Amino acid sequence: MTERRLSKRGLIVAGTAALAVAVVIAGIGGAWAFATPALSSLPKGPVLAHAIERGKLIVGVRRYPRPAPPEAPTPPEPDGFDATLARQLAASLGVPLELVGLNPATQEAAWREGRVDLLVAGVPAQTARDIAAAPGSYDIGRGLVVALRRGKVQEESALRGASVCVGEGSGYADAVSQRYGAQPRSYPSSVHAASAFMAGECAALAEDGEVLERLMQNEEWRFYKPLASDLRPPSDAAIRLPAGDAVSRDYLAAALRRWRADGTLARAQGARAGNLQFEITLLKDGFVCHS
Repeated sequence: MTERRLSKRGLIVAGTAALAVAVVIAGIGGAWAFATPALSSLPKGPVLAHAIERGKLIVGVRRYPRPAPPEAPTPPEPDGFDATLARQLAASLGVPLELVGLNPATQEAAWREGRVDLLVAGVPAQTARDIAAAPGSYDIGRGLVVALRRGKVQEESALRGASVCVGEGSGYADAVSQRYGAQPRSYPSSVHAASAFMAGECAALAEDGEVLERLMQNEEWRFYKPLASDLRPPSDAAIRLPAGDAVSRDYLAAALRRWRADGTLARAQGARAGNLQFEITLLKDGFVCHS
């Protein structure tokens, strides 16, 4: 009887461990699963060919410090969503990836100095003449605007002239400006934007609907309410590369189409929502967003 119990327990433990390993492998190996012949066989222009010859793809991404105790700030780290897409690109080319964390003020300098091959950093505030964008957006979410239940902004019409917190590179900045006449206020990340909103720096917060819907289920968010939904970014979050390389641009556009069709982008958005929910939830435990 004891042996049977132990064997049954052993099977359960082994099965659980196998499942955990499978999940880890799926998470790690998923980035390499998209180097399919249909995509990898496409021609590469000078930018991508140079990365392959170098043996490394260098991608500029957003970065921000994660929530941490006031006395122990953490250094800025690459944005997880940007990094995921960059890994997919490197995997499709069959080369390792190097991430370069950039803020808006240093992105153009990174191009000029040749420190990055591509840029994956949300919707650009402005695009220089010698920078091109691959057709197609990797930001596929629909936005939501939330406000205090008893605040000054109780209706969509009241957003005109009101300040709205948004994360750096968010397409919802232009969306609330064009649709409602609001005044978007940009912060280093979505977490920083949420922190600023909760601190009363803005009348509202605009973010991906999946992220905010998850947060609204938390007890500490009972003081907020949805104000406007189905917010569509008017500008694409595009992968950017030096102008003049139409072949590489077409390759990147094909990659975006593939990842939209096979669910890669949707999964990346879901993971982003979970990560942001976790990071924003840390704020209630006394963690702060160092800038």
